Amino acid sequence: MLAFLLPLILFYEFATMARPGARPGRVIAFEALQRFFELFGPVGKWTPGVAVIAILLATHAASREPWKVHWRRVAGMYPESLVLALPLLLLNWAVPLAGSGEGATALWDRIVLGIGAGVYEELVFRLILISIMLMIGTDLCRFERGKVAIFAVVATSLLFAAHHHPPIGTDPFDAVRFIFRTASGAYLAAIFWFRGYALAAGCHAAYNVSLAIVGAFAR
Repeated sequence: MLAFLLPLILFYEFATMARPGARPGRVIAFEALQRFFELFGPVGKWTPGVAVIAILLATHAASREPWKVHWRRVAGMYPESLVLALPLLLLNWAVPLAGSGEGATALWDRIVLGIGAGVYEELVFRLILISIMLMIGTDLCRFERGKVAIFAVVATSLLFAAHHHPPIGTDPFDAVRFIFRTASGAYLAAIFWFRGYALAAGCHAAYNVSLAIVGAFAR
């Protein structure tokens, strides 16, 4: 997972550093991670990216699996991310969504923002929140794992949709867009559950980038 995600993390970090005076937008999950780490002292822009790397390294160490990268498998995860993004793209095409104010954003900035959102929103809403809910529900409260998983998927999908709108996000509330994002969150949660965090992030990023490219050429 780390070998697959590292190019995306580095791309987002260097792309935002290269244009400090022209922010591509807000990845709210990225900013939330920064604010969380600031509780423990001064942090730099790289802290959320370092956190992703540290979490994945710690997870691998705990698994006691060999420290070996299967490069062929890693390479296959990029086209798999594109294939997994197709249902979201078809759903986006089929559902009449109200505008979100992204039309004036440059294509390059939307690509940068889309990749960052894929990595950090999936980290917060899938890897962190679903894992915490499972730990609390199954390990502490001793509820049935399947029921806790369903609750976690529904809750995180609603939170994922809500965070795009005020008071956290900037998109004016639109019921159709909210339902679309909730359904997308549930789909990404299913990918996380069955295929892991990396492919959920890859699918999310592939969807965002594809949508930005299609939108740019459709004008």
